[in-house]
Amino acid sequence: MARVALACSCLAAALLAAPTARADEASLSTDASPKAAAAPDEATPPADAQSGQDACIDENVKADLFAKRKQRTVRERLFQQTNRHELTVRGGYYLSDLFDGTWTAGAAYTYHMTEDLGVEASGAYTRLTSSGGPELERTFAVLAGKPRSQWYFDADLVWVPAHAKMRLGGSITHFDFFLAAGGGLVDSALSEDLAGNGGFGFKFFLGHAWAIRFDVRDHVFRQQLLSEVLWVNDLTTTVGVSLFLPTTE
Repeated sequence: MARVALACSCLAAALLAAPTARADEASLSTDASPKAAAAPDEATPPADAQSGQDACIDENVKADLFAKRKQRTVRERLFQQTNRHELTVRGGYYLSDLFDGTWTAGAAYTYHMTEDLGVEASGAYTRLTSSGGPELERTFAVLAGKPRSQWYFDADLVWVPAHAKMRLGGSITHFDFFLAAGGGLVDSALSEDLAGNGGFGFKFFLGHAWAIRFDVRDHVFRQQLLSEVLWVNDLTTTVGVSLFLPTTE
């Protein structure tokens, strides 16, 4: 009986102590929860400050991206050619198949139907010379009394396949690369015949009315030397200045 009474006393004491332990654990967990929750709050800035910081970072990133994009963006063409008239004076070097190289000078008129297509009429003058010896010079002198001057006139279609720009110093220079082909006439003491021509060139624009122009043209025609008629390829390389009318776009 004493043992049964002792066991019952121990069981009752255990039952009474269990709620107290659970209450202590709950109070400890309650006390620790604010501290545990406070730790992240102390490390993390307020919501308003965080949103302001994100907005500031986003604005900086956007400004940087915008600046880079602005540098990469293709600028609008500085020079408009459609429905404008181009007047050119030019001079350069004439390289003949049969005679010595010499100077050449001429002029051209171009009407630009679009930014990429134009029609051109041009004329130029050169003077044939030769270091072939006195006999050849005497032969030239008796060819129907004609001078050794040579004129060539061309009518060409001009096509611009590429509009481009490049940086020269601190400024951007716009230029065109163009191709030209057509036919014309060569008039000299040795040739009065039709001629075909083709070539290419570059046009560097200055302001809204001027341009520096470089041309390379190959003229193919028949030329008579003594009693023989030969097909020749005479090459001209010229540099010129162009004025566009009207001067305002």
